[in-house]
Amino acid sequence: MVREKEWAIAFARQLASELPAAVHDVQDLRLSKQQIAQLRLAFENRLIQSMGEDADETPAAIAARITGKP
Repeated sequence: MVREKEWAIAFARQLASELPAAVHDVQDLRLSKQQIAQLRLAFENRLIQSMGEDADETPAAIAARITGKP
């Protein structure tokens, strides 16, 4: 179970990392870099939750890990 959980988290992070590129493919969306980063974080968190993650990593912890800010 632990291995599957780790795989799901890694997959969610990888998939979410593609979101900024996808946003740029949509014409006239006009999101700021900050909005895109926030959307990416929210999407990653949603994926982790929907894949059965039991909140070992909170949304704030995900944000801190990705942005490098504590």
